[in-house]
Amino acid sequence: MDADLESQAADYLADNDVWLYGPHAKEVLDVLARLEEVDPDDAEAIAEAWRSASKSDREAARKVVRKLTESDEEMARHVQMAREEIGAWLAVAAEYPEFVKAVPNWARICSQVSDAALDAATGIILEEELEEPEYEALFLPWTDAVEKIRLEEELEEVEGSPEEEEAESGAGADDETEGEFGPNSDSVADLLNRLWLLSPEQVSRLVSGWKEAPQEILEQAHDALHDLVEEEPELREQVRRAQEKIAPWLNGGRLQETSSFMGQTGQGATRQMAGPALADAVAALVVGDLLDPEEADALYAPWFNLVGAPPLPEAAEEGGEPAGSDGAAD
Repeated sequence: MDADLESQAADYLADNDVWLYGPHAKEVLDVLARLEEVDPDDAEAIAEAWRSASKSDREAARKVVRKLTESDEEMARHVQMAREEIGAWLAVAAEYPEFVKAVPNWARICSQVSDAALDAATGIILEEELEEPEYEALFLPWTDAVEKIRLEEELEEVEGSPEEEEAESGAGADDETEGEFGPNSDSVADLLNRLWLLSPEQVSRLVSGWKEAPQEILEQAHDALHDLVEEEPELREQVRRAQEKIAPWLNGGRLQETSSFMGQTGQGATRQMAGPALADAVAALVVGDLLDPEEADALYAPWFNLVGAPPLPEAAEEGGEPAGSDGAAD
């Protein structure tokens, strides 16, 4: 009897959630639950991802949402329920004294996090009614940021503490204090983090930019890179480790792991196509200051022309300018 009562209660609550948020209620609740766990570091990462996403794509998707909810009362109720829950979080979080004192523009950051969460929840609720670009414009900024945070936390747990203690104490060999990718490790890590903020449209542009690069100069740069790392086994290992770090993003498994309801295709294939451009970009960051500036620029330009950061290390002897240094990212 107790088991039956518990089962009935679970069924009732599940049905109630579906009434509130629609057939994908569980995934909406996952967004709301993750929102409750957001701390200042998380908030800044989510806000940055949301700001970095295409504003025009987001506005176009929101316009479609408005039309759908105006014509369907049930859809409107589901979205409104999510909006109210997220609004309640915002009202409390934006006034939390500890965070207000610690983080400049905390209220604004909270608003952007709320926008990201509401866009994601709305995309989930209306998934079947939205075209893929509209769905991605709403959903990806939130899920990309949350997954990036998760990966960083796992990385810190696995390898952060021993390396940090060794670096702080000044102990260990030079390659350990420099970082796993050599003296330019910070720049490599910056690029790897920014990967998770790329929109699908940016990924496509990265692929196009690499394919449209002057092939003769690019082949010359590849030959120079090969010769350099063959002469210096340590450099070869640094480049290899940096390029291996691209794999989690290329494989794109996070979307299947975090959202079994997606049913969207095409993302993974586009990411795989971006592999050569990203392999060139991280290699340029690792050894760019050891290559001829023109060769380093050829490897790095498709990425830098798209994102505009981080800057390419200057050649130690040539004194060349960082790739794209007098241009702006588009």
